Amino acid sequence: MKIRALQLTNVRRFAGHIARIEGIGDGITVLCEPNEFGKSTFFDAIHALFFERHRATRAVIKALQPHVGGAPEVAADLELPDGRYRVEKRWLTRASARVSRDGRTVAQDDEAEAWIDRMLGAGLLGPSGLLWVRQGLLGLEPEGSSASDKSDRERALSARRDLLSSVAGEIEMMTGGRRLDGVVARVGDALGQLATATGRPKAGGEWARAEAEAEALRAEEADLAAKAARLSGDLSRRSEAQRQLAALDDPAEDLRRVEALATARAALAEAEAHADRRGAAQRTLALAQATDDNARAEIERLETLSDRAARAAQALAAATEDAARHDSRTATLSQVYRDTAAALRDAEAATRALRDRLALAQRARLARAAQDRATHLARSLAEAERLRADIEAQRARRGLLAVTPQALAAAEQAADELNRAEARLDAQSVSLSLAYSGAARVRADGAELPEGPHRLTGPRDFDLPGIGTMRIDPGTQTGGDRAQLDKAAATLAQRLSACGAEDLTQARARLVEAQRLDNSLRSAQGLLAQLAPDGLDALRQAHAQAVAEAGAGAEHAGDPVALEADLANATATEDGARAAAAEAQSALRAASEARAGAAATLAAACRTQDAAAAEAGDPAALTALLRDLRDARTGHQSRLADAQAECARLERAAPDLDMARAALSRAQSVAAQAKAQRDRLREDLAMLNGSIGTLAEEGIEEHLDEVRGRLYDAEARAARYASEVRSLTRLRQALDEARRQARDAYLGPVLRELQPLLGVIHPGATLEIDDQTLLPAALTRDGQAEALDILSGGTREQVAILTRLAFARLFARAGTQVPVILDDALVHSDDDRIEAMFTALHRVAQDQQILVLTCRQRAFAALGGERARVTIEAA
Repeated sequence: MKIRALQLTNVRRFAGHIARIEGIGDGITVLCEPNEFGKSTFFDAIHALFFERHRATRAVIKALQPHVGGAPEVAADLELPDGRYRVEKRWLTRASARVSRDGRTVAQDDEAEAWIDRMLGAGLLGPSGLLWVRQGLLGLEPEGSSASDKSDRERALSARRDLLSSVAGEIEMMTGGRRLDGVVARVGDALGQLATATGRPKAGGEWARAEAEAEALRAEEADLAAKAARLSGDLSRRSEAQRQLAALDDPAEDLRRVEALATARAALAEAEAHADRRGAAQRTLALAQATDDNARAEIERLETLSDRAARAAQALAAATEDAARHDSRTATLSQVYRDTAAALRDAEAATRALRDRLALAQRARLARAAQDRATHLARSLAEAERLRADIEAQRARRGLLAVTPQALAAAEQAADELNRAEARLDAQSVSLSLAYSGAARVRADGAELPEGPHRLTGPRDFDLPGIGTMRIDPGTQTGGDRAQLDKAAATLAQRLSACGAEDLTQARARLVEAQRLDNSLRSAQGLLAQLAPDGLDALRQAHAQAVAEAGAGAEHAGDPVALEADLANATATEDGARAAAAEAQSALRAASEARAGAAATLAAACRTQDAAAAEAGDPAALTALLRDLRDARTGHQSRLADAQAECARLERAAPDLDMARAALSRAQSVAAQAKAQRDRLREDLAMLNGSIGTLAEEGIEEHLDEVRGRLYDAEARAARYASEVRSLTRLRQALDEARRQARDAYLGPVLRELQPLLGVIHPGATLEIDDQTLLPAALTRDGQAEALDILSGGTREQVAILTRLAFARLFARAGTQVPVILDDALVHSDDDRIEAMFTALHRVAQDQQILVLTCRQRAFAALGGERARVTIEAA
């Protein structure tokens, strides 16, 4: 099927009008019109013509009705393998459907609807949007996602399956068809009665009930087994408790524990008495040691005081001698310093007198040099003032010239444009020549025309006295050229005004004068910069200063050269005197500092000697005290040796007190433990006797055997159901694998058609198609698979259109030619991708009709193809 023409009558914005598109070609046909023109109206009208019944009154039909009301009508001229047909439908008022061929009615109303269904192949193009892309739709499923669209999605999937089945042949009938779907459904129903989707027992099912019964019996069996084990354990523990209690009640064992406790108590008492005697000996030893230490410390203190007093006396004598020596040297250096200071003052006075005389001589010499400089600066100042006046005059003349090379170039370009416009207009004009033989004159626009040639560039009326009016029309369209001429003249006038000239000759002369003034200004400014590099004000100040300096210092004070030699000798004498004075002052300062240090040392030695003497007291008394202390320490050391020997003897004979305490603690623990264990065993026996009696009355072992038998049956039944679930699961997996392999076989044609188209946009990329929906699921680029829903809107749109093109080629191979219609598609594509998509469209259009509706004139200019035009006329 190929659409050759479309006609809309009273549809939406075409209320009361007939809108036609004719001459739709075999390949790409582009309808490129601005927004609100009605392109989507044509798309919706085509969709309604093929997929909405003529008696339908749904919202989609009412949406075709214009605001003023009326019955919308749509017609299409179709080319089919057996000829050309016209399909027409009218809705709402006098609804009708008609199929005609060569003016003869082929089918009407319901028969026409059935004819359309047969022609479309059971709705392969329907609401699925498989080949017709509505504005703003990126996916491959129907518009919308509500539950009401479920039937549309199912019809779309059925259409794709039927198409692929027709391409793949018997594969669908063997493993991918409805028989396999029925088997899979029955397996799924059987599996669903027993298990959940995750393979777990289904609540309320036979498998779940068997598992629940087995679980309950296992819990009961575990409880009974625990009770039986507890009964057996209680009997064993009672026998053991009776045996341990008999051993604890043995009289011989009681007597042995009592004797061990008495022995441990006696040993501890003996060890504690020995420890007391050793402690007393250690206290005696400590007292003797402290007495000896005190005597030794006192002897050492007195010896230290004696040594300190002797050293202080020696230091005092040495400090006294050193202080006297420094006093003598300081007095000598003080006299030397006074002599050198007087010599320095004399030398400084002589130098100042010579310096004053030299200054008077130099001022006189500088005054003569300033007079010469003032004369030179006066000439430079006069020349600079003259240059400044010339520069200001030239600047004033230059300011009157607004022309620049750029402005002149722009004016010359405008003149060239005006000449070309005049030439174009002159080439299209007509020449008229008048020659009068009488008094009558031809008039035009209220004025008489003189004899001679006249050029007409457009229609003009002439008044012919006594005859009438004559209109001469050159027959050329000169309105645009005249407008260009006027525009060029206005541009030339504007650019000449910018140059401050009336014509190009004057503008060029003004530019030459401006350039001459610019050169003269640069030369004068260069001379002025050389004469006054810091400005005229600085030059004036320098001249005034030179005049002032020339008037000062005119008096004569001697020869400056001789005075400079005398001053150099006086300065050398002054420097020598200053160096001698500085050296004497430095030596005096060092001597004074040394004298102060010696005095401080002497004072410190006096204080140290006084302190040592006060602390030591009388030397004779100190010597006698030292002798007595040394004699007393001899006796203290003898008593200390006796105390150390006694402590060592007691230490060697001392028993282990901690061991004795541990032995007593152990004996006491053994006796207490025996009593506590006897009491605990008697309580345990009472509890075990009661528990054994209670469990024996319940018949635990008989009940346990019965529960174990029932548990075996329940587990066997649950195992059978589990085995059945595993078998059904394996069967379903095998069936799914068989269907997947079959679908791989009949998805091959789609991928073969799609891969070359996809390579135009994404070289090296592959597209994965879902074996359930038969639609693209993931795009693999550079080895990375990306789910379709995470791709950008532009990429998803491109993949969707390429997939539709692939299905269109499959339709063609299956013998069903179906046009592809794109309404404002590729709105999300960048410049490079849209160019590649245009190439893909042309590849498919070699044997496929494609109708493109778009408002993007510039973007789709590169698509090529045939351009459709819409003609609109009153209905």
